[in-house]
This record gives sequence, structure tokens and C-alpha cells, in this order.
Amino acid sequence: MKDTDTPQSLLGRFWLPTNGEDTAISGVLDFNDAGAAVRLEGALTPTGLLADAIVFARLQSRHEKATLFNCFASASKRGDGTVVSSKIESTHIALGSLREDLGGRGVKFRLLGSSTWFHEQCFDADIGDQSEAIVRFKSFESTSYPLSDELTLERFYSATVPLGNWGSEQFHVDRPMGFRIVSSRRLDFDRLWAMMYRLRRFLEFLSQQHLPHTHLMIFDEADIERGIPDIEIRHSFLHAVKPKKFEWDDQLVRFDGIQDRFPTLLLRWFEVHQAYPEAFDRYFAAFDRDREDVILHFLWNVAALEELHKLRTTRVTKKEFSLLERLQDIRTRWSTAFKVTPSDDVLKQIKDSRHYYAHAAGDLRDKAAKDWTLLRYGDFVAALSNLEILTLLGLSDEDAIRLANSYWMSETLALNKYPTHKADP
Repeated sequence: MKDTDTPQSLLGRFWLPTNGEDTAISGVLDFNDAGAAVRLEGALTPTGLLADAIVFARLQSRHEKATLFNCFASASKRGDGTVVSSKIESTHIALGSLREDLGGRGVKFRLLGSSTWFHEQCFDADIGDQSEAIVRFKSFESTSYPLSDELTLERFYSATVPLGNWGSEQFHVDRPMGFRIVSSRRLDFDRLWAMMYRLRRFLEFLSQQHLPHTHLMIFDEADIERGIPDIEIRHSFLHAVKPKKFEWDDQLVRFDGIQDRFPTLLLRWFEVHQAYPEAFDRYFAAFDRDREDVILHFLWNVAALEELHKLRTTRVTKKEFSLLERLQDIRTRWSTAFKVTPSDDVLKQIKDSRHYYAHAAGDLRDKAAKDWTLLRYGDFVAALSNLEILTLLGLSDEDAIRLANSYWMSETLALNKYPTHKADP
């Protein structure tokens, strides 16, 4: 369950929305990074079972109420079938809400590591003589970007300054960067979630870093101008992405290289990410797993590149391409990006490898790439997708090559990454 630092247990009373609060049963809500569970003395149904249900709660905590979504329950019974106790597991909790139609007019969150990519000066230190030092910073600073459908993105820094420092040997200022996406009307939670995720993917694409979201909150009844949301979201994932050290040299594009065009690229990303989800879903499926499975890394990246190529060819001209023809057409388009142009043999082995691993085509076993070569091809195809996506955002081919002309992109497109062996084409 995201956004929790340590396991927590809260006492409360729980009931099904259809039965009313007068049927509530006492229990304990436990949640941590693995998920959330409610331990009840008794059950909310005669059998003690639930499937894909919603549960309301009154809690003894800062958030006096909560709604648990996607609930599944199991029960312990006596020999005569009487339910003694039950356990409810939930993948999604809204603390501070008692509504089945979860939503609001804004969502607030953080993207861990994103402040490093923006690389802005947050503190100005003036170190004078040994008797005095001055540190200057803004307690609050924000930048707004218009989005489509009457949405606005706000990127802000908000500082927490300690008071009462007499007798203290340290002075700590926390000034984290956060985001708010605000609407002129109330949106359901799925829409707010999609907006948050779309921004996260945009920054992950440009930085090529995992930027997991945290501190996800919603403005429903709360006044957005005050900046304090009334609903806190806790949720679990089938595949959780953990933050890692920000690798400065792995960036695709640096913020200072596109700062003047950032609002335009952001708006365009929101449009194309919504319009063409298949290509981005495959691209980020590979990105999230970070080469954990070499075969899936390769297959997902090939699928993403195929779909990106279709967007500018088949979807427009209705002309059909084989995979090899697509790879050759992409090679022609990006010919100036290669230090060494990939040969036809390389493209054929990429094609054979895709068919072999996707369809278990035994006749292609000896032709398919293995191990390090397959990993190299997966990264090579991902690099081509990077160029295709940059132009999909409105950049020219030359501009895309210039912006993405980092060492790792150049080496990846030259097929120089990872060990080689004699069987390589």
C-alpha cells in the first residue's frame, strides 16, 4: 500500500453502504506497504464473504471516516457454520471520505526524484565570515501550466520552517516539490488518477528515471485555495516501482534544454498519451520492469515501436508493413542518428527474435538472439521509440536527435552496449 512509512493500526466501526451505519461492527484496520486489512469480530454478511465490495468506516484517528474499495473478505467459522471472525482485504482506501463515488476538483501528490530532474536552485547560501551565514529561500513558490479540458497543473515548493530554536543545535528546513492538478468541476477518482499518472509518465520519459508517486490526496469538499486536501488515498499495486538513486547521465532530455518549450510539450503529451494508449502502455511496461526479464523487455519494446510506427504510416496511409519493413523504414528515417547504421542482418535477427519469443516459433530457434544480444536489441528498439515519441510531441527529427544525443542513446543506437560474442551479426 503506497504512501505509508510504517505499519499502522486504527480502531473503527465498519459497515456496508447498503445496510446503514447502525449495522456497523467493531474492528481494526491495519495497513502498510503490502496492503490493507480489517479484522472484525463477526462479519458484515451472514457468510462472512465479500467480493469486490465497498465498505464504510468510522475511525479513531485524524481521519474520522474512510471508504474501502475493492474489498474481499474471508471468515473463520465454528463447526455449526457460525461466523466467529472475518478479515477484509482492500486495495484502495480513501481516508476522509464516506462516498461510493470518490472524486473531487483536484488531486495533490509528489513524484519522488522529480525535483532532481527540474534541477532548480531552492536555497541561496551566503557564507560570510565565521560569525554569520545567510540562507535565502522562498517559503512557497509555484508555476502553473494549462492542460486540456479546463485542467491546470501547478508545480510548487512549500517549505516547513521550525519555530522556537532557542537552545537548539540544528536548524532544518524541508522544502519538497509537489504537484496539483485542478479542474473547474468535480471529476471522478479514475479521471484524477489518470491525470496524475499521465504527468508521472511524461517526467519519467524525459528523465528516464522511475518517479513513483506518493502523498496522493484529493480536494473534494476542501477549499483548493487553502491548499489542504480533505481526502488521503492509500493504494496497493500488483507491481510496485521503488525509487532509486537518480542517475544524471541516464536522462533522455534535461529540463534546461526544453524549459521554454516545456508547457507546449506537456500539453502535447497529455493529448497523445490519451489518444494512443497502446504504444505507451507497452513502452512503460518494459520501462517499469527495468530489464528484469530480458525476453519481455525485448517484446514489449518491439510492440511499442511497431505501434508508434503505425501512428505515422498505416493509421494515415492505410499501407501495411511487415515487421522487417517497419524496421527498415524506421532505420531510413533516423539514418543520421546512427554512428554505425544497423545492417539488414541485425534487423532480420530482431524480426526473427520477435517471432520466436512471441509465438514459440521453434524453426527460428537458431536465428533468434539470446542473452546479452537480446538485451542489446531491447534497448536499441527502446531508443528508436524515444526518437519516435519526441517527434510525436511536435519536435522535428533533427531536434529530437540533438536533444537525445546523450552518450547512452548514442551507444545504444550503435549497438555497443553490453558484452558481445562471435555469433553477433
